[in-house]
Amino acid sequence: MAMLTEERPRSTTDDQEVASTRPDTREWLGQEVAGHLALIVGLSWYALYTIIAAIEPPADHPDAIPVWLQSTLDVTLLGLLAVTAVGLVMRRRFGLVTALGAAGLLLAMVVACPVSGHHTFGTWWYGEMACALGLVAVTGVALNRS
Repeated sequence: MAMLTEERPRSTTDDQEVASTRPDTREWLGQEVAGHLALIVGLSWYALYTIIAAIEPPADHPDAIPVWLQSTLDVTLLGLLAVTAVGLVMRRRFGLVTALGAAGLLLAMVVACPVSGHHTFGTWWYGEMACALGLVAVTGVALNRS
């Protein structure tokens, strides 16, 4: 079987050039972001998370999720939001990365709520899903622009 292309041996200098132009992760996370991006992400989190908390009905089956798991998820989300707030106030990229992680966790929690039987599926879920997806989108776009 004949090869149509020749394989070029990889040189270590190409790998070293790529590695030398890429910033260190700690340096990248510590880079400053524009103030308007931090403000937009912060206000979006405040508004949309408030809406999510306001439209969520009381649990139909509060024992569907073990208390330790629900507490762990809640504390993790609040911890991520605290780190997000610090990062956004300092206008550092780690605040946006943490906000994106928190948005992903929140999205998973919104999906898991009716799936686990904690709540019955209803129209409130569409509002929560729209808000959670909005947080993922806003934070992802802000991180991409930074």
